[in-house]
Amino acid sequence: MKDLKKHLSLTEQVALLESRGLVIADKKAAEELLYHVNYYRLSGYLHGFKQEDKVHYLPGTTLEQIKALYDFDRKLTRILMFALEDIEETLKTRLSYSLTSAFPENPLIYLDSSLYRNQSDFLKFSSLFYHELKNNRNLPFIKHHIEEYDGNLPMWVAVEILTMGNLSAIYKNLKGPYQKVLARSYHTGPIQLESWIENLTFTRNHLAHYMRIYDFNFGRTPTQCKHHHQYKKTSGRIFNQIYIMSFLYSTPTEWNNYVLPEINGLLKEYSEYVKLPALGFPEEWDNILTLR
Repeated sequence: MKDLKKHLSLTEQVALLESRGLVIADKKAAEELLYHVNYYRLSGYLHGFKQEDKVHYLPGTTLEQIKALYDFDRKLTRILMFALEDIEETLKTRLSYSLTSAFPENPLIYLDSSLYRNQSDFLKFSSLFYHELKNNRNLPFIKHHIEEYDGNLPMWVAVEILTMGNLSAIYKNLKGPYQKVLARSYHTGPIQLESWIENLTFTRNHLAHYMRIYDFNFGRTPTQCKHHHQYKKTSGRIFNQIYIMSFLYSTPTEWNNYVLPEINGLLKEYSEYVKLPALGFPEEWDNILTLR
């Protein structure tokens, strides 16, 4: 077993990068960068610039390039998190509406074990839900329901404290007829919707931890749908995830007039450094992602 690497000063970190072939024009600025961007995070953007020995970088690789890719990722993360916020809120709303519509006399239907396929998974969800309820007991709307309704939250209130992971677990465990109703609202099938929610849960967690997007293989491919997937090539890159985001986004006009122009503007701003294949983007990406 190898020994763990030891702490390096900022000066030593810069020297290490230079020894591996990274061109650094301003060492002081490089130290300043490494004082607020972790070496380990920044060096992740260098993986695609390594020579065959997997240690040294390709000739001409500069810190300026790597910093640009890091900045591009930060800005793309903000755009995608904006889109995922909409998708998550819509999913909560439609899941709640579809179940409470089927059982209008039972606002606590989400806690009814008869809705679920696997009782063990249902019990895990219930435990996590009550844990979240306890952790959020001081939120005004939770406090109100504790004081007025003995802590019972109707589903349309309960969804507000559910995470994307919770939503994924609930949907995956629902019995077929209830899955179909929600899937139909997205013009797809239960298998597809389950895959999309699961993929975007992973993507959201990835982005929430500000992990690398550029030239990153997510190692997963969302299940394709005959209705939505006009473009069928897969790469494992972020484009596959953005494509299914377009299927789940609530408002086509906002997607077309805000989200896509933001992505387009960002790609233009960093066109000197960003290569579309490293994101899985085909040349005609804008046309593919436009909602009609």
